Amino acid sequence: MNGNKLNKSVMIAVACTAMLTFSATYSVMKYSDLKKLKEFQLLAEAENIIAKHFYYDASDSEKLIDSAVGGYVSALEDPYSRYQSIKQTEERSESHSGLKTGVGITVLNREDGYMEVVEVNPKTPAEKAGMQSGDIIKKLDGSDVKDMGYEEAVNVIKTGEVDSVIRITVEREGNIIDFDVKREKIDIITATSEMIDNIGLIKISQFNDKTPEQVKSCFDDCVEKGAKGIIFDVRNNGGGLVSAVEKCLDPLLPEGKIAVAIYKDGKEETIVTSDAEETDMPMTVLMNGNSASGAELFAASLRDFKGAELVGETSYGKGIMQDTFSLSNGSTVVLTVAEYKTTKSECYHGIGLKPDYEVLPGDGGEDVQLSKALEVIKNKIV
Repeated sequence: MNGNKLNKSVMIAVACTAMLTFSATYSVMKYSDLKKLKEFQLLAEAENIIAKHFYYDASDSEKLIDSAVGGYVSALEDPYSRYQSIKQTEERSESHSGLKTGVGITVLNREDGYMEVVEVNPKTPAEKAGMQSGDIIKKLDGSDVKDMGYEEAVNVIKTGEVDSVIRITVEREGNIIDFDVKREKIDIITATSEMIDNIGLIKISQFNDKTPEQVKSCFDDCVEKGAKGIIFDVRNNGGGLVSAVEKCLDPLLPEGKIAVAIYKDGKEETIVTSDAEETDMPMTVLMNGNSASGAELFAASLRDFKGAELVGETSYGKGIMQDTFSLSNGSTVVLTVAEYKTTKSECYHGIGLKPDYEVLPGDGGEDVQLSKALEVIKNKIV
């Protein structure tokens, strides 16, 4: 066989192989597509049967679709993966932004069905209008709060366009007073501080977009007041945004890669880094069984890179990361996509972080965990 014939034979063989490969691939694709089509056809069949035969009204298609997609995701049997409706997506986005629509009050549900104002935040519309702690909210825009119910009453206050006005009728020392209060975007306070002797105590309740600037402000205030050490209290902190955790850690830790995420295909991605700026302030972290996710990453990073000792109880043990995927109508699907850990220790998912000093909550009024944290941090101050 000469070279031309040989080349021609090889070309024919390659072409045939390619055709067979394409055919096989096409067959697999067709089977896969057909399988999916049959699966989703069941949903359409159920929808038709409901439309024809269901005795009650089933015209709320949005609610039905929400439930269907929610059920699909919940069947993954992952407690951290979920479907979020358009409204839930908007609420989640607002929470992560560190801002909420409202008037600036914290309320308590009373036994008589009304709401008591337990705190009026400074520089908020409620304070400007003259509302005070202890006011009993009786009516909202003329509607009786007791008839509305607590949840609905809270929603009425915070649901509305920014700059819209709500009339809040309160009882104060037996007098009925009306306040016309404007709704505004209000910062969610996630970090507060106080000085205990020469130790700064910074409490962080969650990690959102506003948390880093609040933590920095608290830290700077403690330093200005002469703090020689810092206790970070992340008890009952359920976590939040990893990006916010990173920004809180950055000015505290040495330069380098701090934490990574590992995906199911083995890919590793850096999720927390720090620049050259760091603090030499001794630090301790307070945590408990409700300290989870980003709060655990915060604590583990301070432990691994600054030698911060952990005081309290073993943390919750959530070392997996979720990502949010948008759907065409504005709703979202939240899925677990990776596990994460610091670059110096193993992932704590399902295990939790064990404290260097285990201290259970006291039965009395004294905060024995804080007392131990103060003892530990004072021993580190030269």
